[in-house]
Amino acid sequence: MMFQSKGILPKQRSCANGHAMKLYVGDDVQWKCTSRSCQGVKKSVRMRVGNWFQGSRIPFVTALRFIYCWAWELTSMKFCERELGISQETTVDWSAYMREVCAYYLLLKPERMIGGPGLVVEIDESVFTRRKYNVGRILPQRWVFGGVCRETGECFLVEVPNRSAATLLDVIKQRIKLGTTIMSDCWKAYKTDELNAAGYEHLKVNHTYNFIDPETGASTQKVERMWGSAKWRNKRHRGTATHHLESYLCEFMFRQEMKSAGEDCYEAILHKIAQYWPPEEKLE
Repeated sequence: MMFQSKGILPKQRSCANGHAMKLYVGDDVQWKCTSRSCQGVKKSVRMRVGNWFQGSRIPFVTALRFIYCWAWELTSMKFCERELGISQETTVDWSAYMREVCAYYLLLKPERMIGGPGLVVEIDESVFTRRKYNVGRILPQRWVFGGVCRETGECFLVEVPNRSAATLLDVIKQRIKLGTTIMSDCWKAYKTDELNAAGYEHLKVNHTYNFIDPETGASTQKVERMWGSAKWRNKRHRGTATHHLESYLCEFMFRQEMKSAGEDCYEAILHKIAQYWPPEEKLE
């Protein structure tokens, strides 16, 4: 079984008394202890117990197909209903499970910063809004501050309460390594003196006159393309609900990081599941 070979499901289990259990495949996949000395203790356990699949109901084969399709961004409700035979509710749930893996991966990397000496990071802020069914009133604006490294393709996206100088500078210090050359537009919150004093080199481009500054070569084209990609995904989901925005940003950052590292997204997400939710091998 693929999930066993990837370390997501246990390859072996032992009962509460330490006896090796055998795997039985029938209407349900179960581990069973065949030792006669285990009278009076629990002698069987479902394969889904004690691992990432606990509480799920869809067949393992369907789950594997869903993860593969998710890696290739083929998990629209219509596609999953037609090709995988799962309901819209199940598609929503499993999409959330995948975003949870992405968020957990990023959460456990507090040292994750981009840029560095000799590297350029373009920064910008953008607004995300959501309309119900793409019509009607616009809900309160959600500002997201982001940056992308020209050389490595690594990026960050962080929801911010406002676009003040203090807020953005705080995020920059948390997300961008010292010694980085930062390029931005002329938004007033990007204070060159403060950024230079903090250990960065700051270059600006005035979009009223140029896309690329003729003297310094500063531009924000790469970060603007990043917003295009992020918002295209947002539109595919018909907007992003308020309580889901952070998880969608995590998924986008995960995909971008795997892409910049040249990793296969399918193999990477399986590895992260096994890494952060290792299966239990002993029955308590």
